[in-house]
Amino acid sequence: MILNKTFILEGALQQKFAVDVSYSESQEQKGVIIFCHGFKGFKDWGCWQMIADYFVENGFAFLKFNFSHNGMGLEDSVEFTALDKFAINTLGKEMEDIESVEQFIVNELPAILPIINKDKMFIIGHSKGGVSALLYCTQYDTKIEKVCTWASPFDFHRSWNSKFMDKWRAEGVQYIKNARTNQMMPLDIAVLDDVETHKEKYSLVNAGIKLQSPYLIIQGTNDQAVKMEEFNLLKKHFNKAKSHVILEANHVFGGSHPYLGTELPGHTQELVGVTKEFFL
Repeated sequence: MILNKTFILEGALQQKFAVDVSYSESQEQKGVIIFCHGFKGFKDWGCWQMIADYFVENGFAFLKFNFSHNGMGLEDSVEFTALDKFAINTLGKEMEDIESVEQFIVNELPAILPIINKDKMFIIGHSKGGVSALLYCTQYDTKIEKVCTWASPFDFHRSWNSKFMDKWRAEGVQYIKNARTNQMMPLDIAVLDDVETHKEKYSLVNAGIKLQSPYLIIQGTNDQAVKMEEFNLLKKHFNKAKSHVILEANHVFGGSHPYLGTELPGHTQELVGVTKEFFL
């Protein structure tokens, strides 16, 4: 039987964010997987819960959360109602949120759910969440044992060309359209300033030199958001990493929001199966 508990934690800038933990009371406890969603993403998107259930059925606990500045209010599971927070989100804030999650697992979760094996921790990052996960694992004192990225870019800010940034500086804000909600989601100039101030801190070239944990890179060949060139750069700079390519898979591995299927899409089944074997 799959069980689920929800929590509210405090992350970057003392902002609260929602967390849920899926688990079972089976005696087989292989550890806890932390899941980091991507840009314009959220913990309850599409088939993420079905993925959580898959890992629980295979002996893991699965913790997914909304980044504190992803634009989600605490009362909303699928709508972006806190665009003021989204506007100032940074990779640095996301790393702080992951730290809050890890500290919760280590210091608080044992008293709440003692059956869960908190001594083995793993992390998955989808898309931008992959960048945050990699940076976290190379910049924080962490007990996370293995990291896996799904469709992660090598440089999240790669599409910010000089024309885009000049316009951003002139207007003080830029907007990114959310195709699902049709919202124009703001990015404050503070985000650009943060990127330019922390180029070395956010560099996955540097992270590739520092990463000690086993790492698995998974990429779909039909990903229109993150091209195969990004995957090749990750392989080049994380040259000890394992990798797996899913033929014809898109950026969300066949998922959608809402996802109405009763089984995981075929590409997602391959995704979670390969990930599970890596974590065992």
